[in-house]
Amino acid sequence: MTVTETATPTADNTSTSPAPPSAATSLYLSDVDPLTSTQGVDTGSAEVNGHGHPRSVTLTASAGGPVNEVEYNLGRHWKNFTATIGLRDDSPTRSKLTFQVSADEKQLFSRSVSLGEDYKIDLDVGEALRLKLTITYADQDSNYVYGTWGDAKLTVES
Repeated sequence: MTVTETATPTADNTSTSPAPPSAATSLYLSDVDPLTSTQGVDTGSAEVNGHGHPRSVTLTASAGGPVNEVEYNLGRHWKNFTATIGLRDDSPTRSKLTFQVSADEKQLFSRSVSLGEDYKIDLDVGEALRLKLTITYADQDSNYVYGTWGDAKLTVES
């Protein structure tokens, strides 16, 4: 007997859940297309506080667009979210952002970060359906500031 697993379609009749293959225990967000983004997302290598992070998600904010959010469909497959957060090293001097992580609209993390700081986060996303990453601009000028989620990764281990 063969059992085939089928995805439940979303409201627009597509399934974009990054379901883990049977042997996969982790997934980098840089390898997944987001569901939504308010101002776009850059993926790939980024330097934060002098350290390279090859599989990163970077959001941009400025006085003209002070909040940038990106949302991913987790499909209730993942248990943990890890990353190193900080401003990308090419952000203007004296820049500051607030980083937030939410799962299914419940805030799991919030921290203000200045240029030259980085913080490792390890959060329980509790088999959430949606993961939202948000940066909020805290400066008064109009320079662009780049908030990076360095090596942002989902895992099935707790």
